[in-house]
Amino acid sequence: MNAAELAIVISSLLSLILFAFLIFSLWPAQRIDLFRQQMFAIRDELWDFAAEGKISFDDPAYMLLRQLMNGFIRYAHNLTLYRILLSFLQWKYVLGEPEGHWATSWNEAVNQLPSESTKETLQKFHSRAMELVLGQIALSPGVLTFCMLLAPIFLTIVVVRTQWTNFRRIYRDVTGKIPISFIEEEAAKA
Repeated sequence: MNAAELAIVISSLLSLILFAFLIFSLWPAQRIDLFRQQMFAIRDELWDFAAEGKISFDDPAYMLLRQLMNGFIRYAHNLTLYRILLSFLQWKYVLGEPEGHWATSWNEAVNQLPSESTKETLQKFHSRAMELVLGQIALSPGVLTFCMLLAPIFLTIVVVRTQWTNFRRIYRDVTGKIPISFIEEEAAKA
């Protein structure tokens, strides 16, 4: 190995180390901060909605939704695919299925609201919060790593399939122009 090849290997390794540091150290912290900030913004909009008198601060639907958002803000660092998968497996095989108290209480509280526009608005707040949660999970380092590992495999499959398709098309074009009987006759003479 000469000096130029050694320099390429060293710079490649340093780039990989820097990339791993970004993905596994800086990216999660940035994602958590961004998630919390966005959830704070939705929670503030919910508070403003209640401050305008469109729902009472003591209404169960408001309190449940605010409690959910506060929980997401507090435990944003746990919103990774790995931790959610482990929690699901723990519920499924160790603790048993969760009873779903929050979901039941939420649905009852929303159904008891007198105004349809208030119901729709609270459900939109809930949907926006859940979209943020799903985005947080989808952009977690584990999912990104999994996608980065699958990307070369997918790319290889696409390239091979494209080349195979081109090869078959060329084969059909050639066999359409050159009669197969000619090739068979030449092979039989040999």
